[in-house]
Amino acid sequence: MKKVGLMKRLLAFSIAIISAVTVITSSKDYIKKDSNIIVSAQSAEAKKNADAIKKAQQEIDALEKQQSDLDSKINSANQGADAEAETQENISQQINVVEKTIQKYDDKINQYQKEINVLTKSIATSEKNIKTKEAQITKGVEDFKKRIRVMYVSGTSSYTDILIGADDFYDMLMKIELVKKVADHDNNMINNLVELKKQYEAEKKKLEENKKTLEQKLKVQQQEKDKQQKHKDKLDDLYAQSEATEARLRADAAAYKKNKAQLAKEHDAFEADLQKLYKEQQAIKQKEEEERKRREEEERQRQAALAAQNGWSAGSNASTGVTTNTTQGSTNNADHGYKDKSMFTWPVPGFYHISYGVGWRWGAYHSGIDIYSDNIRGAKICAAAAGTVIRVENYCTHDYGKNGSCGCGGGYGNYCIVDHGNGYWTLYGHSQGITVSVGQTVNQGDVLGTVGSTGFSTGPHLHFEVRLNGVAMDPQNYV
Repeated sequence: MKKVGLMKRLLAFSIAIISAVTVITSSKDYIKKDSNIIVSAQSAEAKKNADAIKKAQQEIDALEKQQSDLDSKINSANQGADAEAETQENISQQINVVEKTIQKYDDKINQYQKEINVLTKSIATSEKNIKTKEAQITKGVEDFKKRIRVMYVSGTSSYTDILIGADDFYDMLMKIELVKKVADHDNNMINNLVELKKQYEAEKKKLEENKKTLEQKLKVQQQEKDKQQKHKDKLDDLYAQSEATEARLRADAAAYKKNKAQLAKEHDAFEADLQKLYKEQQAIKQKEEEERKRREEEERQRQAALAAQNGWSAGSNASTGVTTNTTQGSTNNADHGYKDKSMFTWPVPGFYHISYGVGWRWGAYHSGIDIYSDNIRGAKICAAAAGTVIRVENYCTHDYGKNGSCGCGGGYGNYCIVDHGNGYWTLYGHSQGITVSVGQTVNQGDVLGTVGSTGFSTGPHLHFEVRLNGVAMDPQNYV
């Protein structure tokens, strides 16, 4: 009877344990909330982003103050030719200030995007961890249930039963040790389940916090985009007020529409030629790589032979023979307050207005950005990154604004292409003249030529493209 009573008590205890674990697994209402599970600390990267956002906002505030002052001058201008000239000058200054303001909003929005990317990645990791722990908890509970069923079927011996049923003292000790090990095993199973549940709850808490933070960041970023859009709209209005810019836009539109068929033909031919060049370059690189490996193997064998003959360590007398171009770039965007946002830097330091971007305009596709500002003619075109010049077209003499294509350089006039490795190319079009040659190695900032109006160009500007594996990308994502 004692044994039956003991088994009932053990069974009741086991059922209580199962119930407790099940409650822990199925309901968060009974989980002890421990604020020490997650220690919230601002990472160095988060602080860096916060500082960058704060600095960008300070610069935006200063630029918006300049805008307000210029708006007052423009709105209070008197009548007359002199006043009109003054107004045009103020509008030109305002355009420059608004462009800088838009750029600073870009910096701020990009910093928010970095934070959003980190949060998105953290959320994905947390969701994955939660699923893993849910599976581990479910399996652990099922394993423990099986263990209880086995205990119930096999019966549980009390220490009294062991003392009475032992053949000798040694047998009694062995049985007691066995019972202790079984009990320890059961305790470990329960402890592991409880620990998993703590981790699960901590991960869930972290996930919910990150989701709320992400929602807030997205909301704030959208607010910044809305503010930036107002400045973009203002910039459009300013350009509409500028007679010179408006006339240039009308001339460009008329020229594109008039030469649509010719443009499409030149564009298709140019793209086909560029794809051919891409394949040729890939074949050359593959051949160079094979040749490099062959030379390395020959050198390795030669060194090994010398080592065997003279008792040297293989490779001890080897020389790399590598030389580098240490020519320094002649311009510096940092001098103008420009900050790089990728491996590429701005190709015309000091001139930062984009007159046209990537996309369809007037029935033709524009595959790069046109950089135009007053007095840009003759400005230095600089390599956006280190690389090797792989194409130069430099025969166009039609360096003036025109309403039709002169047929030079596939419409790009005098241009060059630089290969930066890893599939990246940059193209620089409509130059007065390219000053580098095919095969030349250039560093970031080295001068490639000067800005002109060769090819199909209504006025002096630089057409700049970034290509990845032969495909035109949006340069504004890189510079």
